[in-house]
Amino acid sequence: MAERHMPPPLRFLLAARRSELHGLEALASTCGLVVRVSALVHALQKERGYSNLTLCSQQERLLPVLANLSDEASAVEMDARRFLDGLAADTTHASGKARMLNCIAFALFRLDELPGLRRQVQDRSMPAEDADARYTQLIGSLLAVVFEAADSALDPGVTRILVALLNFMQGKELSGQERACGVMGFTAGFFTDAQKARMLGLAANQERSFDIYAQYADGEALQCWERIQQHGQPVQRMREMAQRTASAQRVDSALAELWFDLCTTRMDAMRDVESLLAQALAQQCERRIAETRQELDDRRLLLSRYTDHASGRAPSMVFSVQSRLLDAPPPDGVGSEMERSILDMMREQALRMQRADDALGSMRGALEEKKRIDRAKLLLISQYGLTEQAAHERLQRAAMDGGLSLSDVARQVIGQLAGN
Repeated sequence: MAERHMPPPLRFLLAARRSELHGLEALASTCGLVVRVSALVHALQKERGYSNLTLCSQQERLLPVLANLSDEASAVEMDARRFLDGLAADTTHASGKARMLNCIAFALFRLDELPGLRRQVQDRSMPAEDADARYTQLIGSLLAVVFEAADSALDPGVTRILVALLNFMQGKELSGQERACGVMGFTAGFFTDAQKARMLGLAANQERSFDIYAQYADGEALQCWERIQQHGQPVQRMREMAQRTASAQRVDSALAELWFDLCTTRMDAMRDVESLLAQALAQQCERRIAETRQELDDRRLLLSRYTDHASGRAPSMVFSVQSRLLDAPPPDGVGSEMERSILDMMREQALRMQRADDALGSMRGALEEKKRIDRAKLLLISQYGLTEQAAHERLQRAAMDGGLSLSDVARQVIGQLAGN
């Protein structure tokens, strides 16, 4: 029997399942975007690293390597742009994603500025600090897209992986910023007090991001990260060396390349974790879509049979929702097997949605925390005219001085400045 001939309650039961399927299909498209953004961020991190090393060391031999990395990043960018063109044309999957689409627009604006930045780096016509800040700003706009994707996901399993990936990407980005800061300090032969504080803050925030990642990751991706951590002693020793330097106690500037190579090897290994998370993301989306499609087909068949069975008779109690509660047993204590199946189906669907909401609520705590920190930084930027980096460093210093978490300091800042 065609769906249009089913009683309205059954049609809406199927419609609810179809809506969930459409949501999962839209989520799969969003996850495809996240995978491409992750690849682009990694390519830009490599390009930023060599740009920084080139500008600090002034070595001609690095220019061809940098040019190759720029070409590789451009190819990854073109793949992401092609995907975005399809996303922009698909209005059916755009509902409820205004914030993410706005972030995409901002990221594309930053990407459009990239060719000019590359020319300035190749010509060595800008300081390393400025180039690093420009690349970091671009990468930050791409990470914001991943954040909005995680925040808009409505499937707990997918959200869990997205939260893990977002925090891992954030930790990896902080590692890239630490690499750049280290190259500047080691090239000079010593670290200023401000550079030392920044190195400490970047290391502490990496640890925090990776700790959150470990809470949400599992399986091969978590095991891979644990193996990487076991080989982190050389980077840690050079961190400690940086803290012992001073203008009167310098180190060999050649250590800048050693630091760069150690950090790059570590970040390349981190890319393996990102790839495993991207794979898990795709598999989770495929699995949930397949499950939902099968459940929709099973329910359509069962409800069609029920409609045929009930045709020509008085409506079953399942439709007489005003005469008794949906979950109340029939007067005879038994009811037909068919009716029981439909009632069980409705209960199961309602309970599953509630469980999904509960799981989403628990997993979005990390996202809410990031929102709080970002809002505090915006308030500091607006109130004191700081750069994004300076605002973040102010939060970091306050957290370290007060023995508080970054989130607690952000809450205090919001409380003090939000009403001003």
